[in-house]
Amino acid sequence: MQDQDDIHPEAAVAPGYLANHAARAFNRRVDAALKPHGLTMALIGPLLLLSWKGPLLQRDIVRWSAVRQPAMAALLDRLEATGLIGRTPSPSDRRASLVDLTDRGRDAARIGREALVEGNRLGLEGFSPQETGQLVGLLQRLIGNLDRA
Repeated sequence: MQDQDDIHPEAAVAPGYLANHAARAFNRRVDAALKPHGLTMALIGPLLLLSWKGPLLQRDIVRWSAVRQPAMAALLDRLEATGLIGRTPSPSDRRASLVDLTDRGRDAARIGREALVEGNRLGLEGFSPQETGQLVGLLQRLIGNLDRA
């Protein structure tokens, strides 16, 4: 973490600042692990979702993620261009496409999952199982409070 002299004293104890700082540090760590594979945090989100849920309509991928429709369409175009996903016409809606992983996409999802697991392992180094559970519970409450506000 930064030297305490580099952080405003109020920010140094503010849960929002600390959660954001932790997220940025985690993202940098995972992005560094993904870079040699030509992947990024942004790219692995839809890949992991598809590896978990199976083939989905684009609108369902948007619904399940934090990415909005225009950005997701561009992201899926990029994933398709790199051969990580394929699109086929939906049997139930001729205007929609079903999105699924290719074999390369399944490999990329595995690599992404491993990078995320390792990032979390590094972040929780030295934490007891009880401390890890407490941290997860507290972060879930923080997120719930902010989502309700």
